[in-house]
Amino acid sequence: MPKPKKELVELYLRFRWLLGALKDLPEADLLSTPNTEALLAEIAQAWKRGEPYPMYKLLIRRDLGHINTIRKRINQLREAGFVDFEGVEDDARVKLVVPTQKALKYFSAYASLIREVGK
Repeated sequence: MPKPKKELVELYLRFRWLLGALKDLPEADLLSTPNTEALLAEIAQAWKRGEPYPMYKLLIRRDLGHINTIRKRINQLREAGFVDFEGVEDDARVKLVVPTQKALKYFSAYASLIREVGK
C-alpha cells in the first residue's frame, strides 16, 4: 500500500478545521439535520436556473424525505430566514420556495472556506 501524501493529509485536516468554523454558526444545528442542507441547496439551484420550486413539487420529492418531513424542514428553513415564499401572478394558490439573502450569504461563506482550503 502506498504511503499517504503528507500534503493531502494536511489539506484534509485544514478542511476539517475550517468546516468546524461553519458548525459554530447559530444556524449550524438546523443545517446539520439530515437532508436539510441538501433541500436548501436544491431550492437555491432551482432558483438560480430561474425555475423556483413550487411548494407542492418539493413535497413530492421522495429523495428529500417524507412529505411531512419536507414540509417541516421548509418551515424550519423559513423560520430561520433561509427561504421565503413568493406568489405566482397567474395562480394565488401556488407558493414558490426561494432562497433569501441569508441563504446566499451562507453559500458564499461555505465557498470562501473551500477557496481557503485550496490555498
